[in-house]
Amino acid sequence: SVRCYLINIGSVLLHYGDSPDAMLESQARIYSGDELVLTDPSGRQELIEGALLGAKRNVEECSALAALASRLPDDTPSLALLDGSLVLWGLSPRDYEGYVKEELLDRQYLGAFESLRQRAAGVALAGYMSFPRSTDVVNALRVALCPREVADCERYCSGVQVRECDGVAGIQDSDLFASILDVGERSPVFLSGSKFVQRHYGQHQVYFFYLRLEEEVARVEIPQWLAVDEGSVALVHALVLDQCRRGYGYPVALMEAHERAVVTAADRESFWSLVELTLAAGRIDMQTSGKRMSKRLRWV
Repeated sequence: SVRCYLINIGSVLLHYGDSPDAMLESQARIYSGDELVLTDPSGRQELIEGALLGAKRNVEECSALAALASRLPDDTPSLALLDGSLVLWGLSPRDYEGYVKEELLDRQYLGAFESLRQRAAGVALAGYMSFPRSTDVVNALRVALCPREVADCERYCSGVQVRECDGVAGIQDSDLFASILDVGERSPVFLSGSKFVQRHYGQHQVYFFYLRLEEEVARVEIPQWLAVDEGSVALVHALVLDQCRRGYGYPVALMEAHERAVVTAADRESFWSLVELTLAAGRIDMQTSGKRMSKRLRWV
């Protein structure tokens, strides 16, 4: 009936220690009109939908996290935790115009990273990934197993049925570290090999380590300014592990934030009903697709 989108962000602030406390909230915002597109100074426009809308949501989450962290006391070790990767993958699959990356990635997303980095008493930033399927470390092993001075599969292994690196084929990083780490231990810290990150993240390059839990191996991503400080890495390790133990295998803060961020099918239908009532009250003509109408009607 009208072009718009809604982003609902769940935020949780947990204090432990002698004076435990908790703040749980959600903030929903409707975007419409000029907010549906990104417009560069030359007038070129990019519609915010699909992968770009997912990136927009991630940007808003990170900005909300930075704002939440600004309310923390400077003398308390703290962890700002995001659900998922720190890599803004929604901008990487296609070559968006420079202005899109500049606005969403450089100014807003990495700007939130920078505000966290510049705090007088640093707040550790991390992205938590449950059940990761990454193969970054295993791919490095494949290179190590290659007998050639330069690993070039197309040049040396075209038509070869059995290759030396096939010994680790089909293995994920989580499989590897599940067999190496004990519960509660972490792997060494690795640098992300993503060309997108290397090209655009600057001093906020993404590093990661794996954490062995009772039921799985999780991936924890941190920015470069934390990865180079062993004390900061230890802080992230300790606080993420503590959160997972309190949450029976998953961080409590993320679990509670999910509960407040979710938009159910009933919520979505109520939202569109309110939109249509508002349009009707303003005597604005409503148009919708036949497909949408078919979803709202039931055959007898």
